[in-house]
Amino acid sequence: MRASLIARRTPLIHFLGKRVYPEHVDHAPRAHPQDPHGELPVSFKQYRLRAQQYGPLSTSTVRHGPIDAAPGEHFSRNELPPRYRYIGLDPDEIDLINSGGAAPY
Repeated sequence: MRASLIARRTPLIHFLGKRVYPEHVDHAPRAHPQDPHGELPVSFKQYRLRAQQYGPLSTSTVRHGPIDAAPGEHFSRNELPPRYRYIGLDPDEIDLINSGGAAPY
């Protein structure tokens, strides 16, 4: 009992002081510092005209050309060499997983 009186609990987190809130916080909308245009759009239509998503949104995707993987890139694991593909599960492994790991014998 005496050891518990000596070893008092001391918190590991030390707060430096009372929270200080700024007097004035500007909540006015403004452009992000990394925005290439540096200004907010006036309307959603103007935003859509300037927006880029894999190219401009206002142009047809036919003009972008076919989407092909570059040399050394693959879209599916099935295009990879066999050593990088997923290995299928045996029926015994499936039964073992479904049983929650309990031994089947």
